[in-house]
Amino acid sequence: MSEALHPQLAGVIAEFDAATADARRLADSLDDAAFARRPAPDRWSPAECIAHLTITTDVYLPIIRDAVTRAKAMPGARGRYRCDWKGWLLARSLEPSARFKIKTPPRFEPRDLGAKANVMNDFVRSQEALEALVRESSGRDLRRVKIVSPFSAKMSYNMYSCFKILTAHERRHLAQAREGGA
Repeated sequence: MSEALHPQLAGVIAEFDAATADARRLADSLDDAAFARRPAPDRWSPAECIAHLTITTDVYLPIIRDAVTRAKAMPGARGRYRCDWKGWLLARSLEPSARFKIKTPPRFEPRDLGAKANVMNDFVRSQEALEALVRESSGRDLRRVKIVSPFSAKMSYNMYSCFKILTAHERRHLAQAREGGA
């Protein structure tokens, strides 16, 4: 019998589900040309915003998978999960309401996107893989397991923070995509 999903992680999954639904609504509301059109030469199209989210998730998946494995070797968690201070600060800085820009490293920049259906299928696939890892981490001590950011080796945060960073990152780029691009 499987353990019940921790309520905070059910909330994280709901945030990922909301991002997936938001991306689908956006893609459905635009024809292929509008989906791929940049609002300005230095801003990303809606397709590029969503592809960037897929790239980011795909980079994080093996890191999170490793963290889940490490968490399984530790005693389980009790009580509430909490972000550590670095994770909390980074998640806050990634919310759509944050008004400063963060330069995207080249490995996370979208290239050769292909058709709208491919961009969306890749995004949904990455979301499903991420949600599976969130479910698998339930009941584990996500506060003690550290993840090194693939954006900067100098930055690490706990596993729960990682989930909250990713949900904030998705909200930010989907808001940009709805506004016509990043």
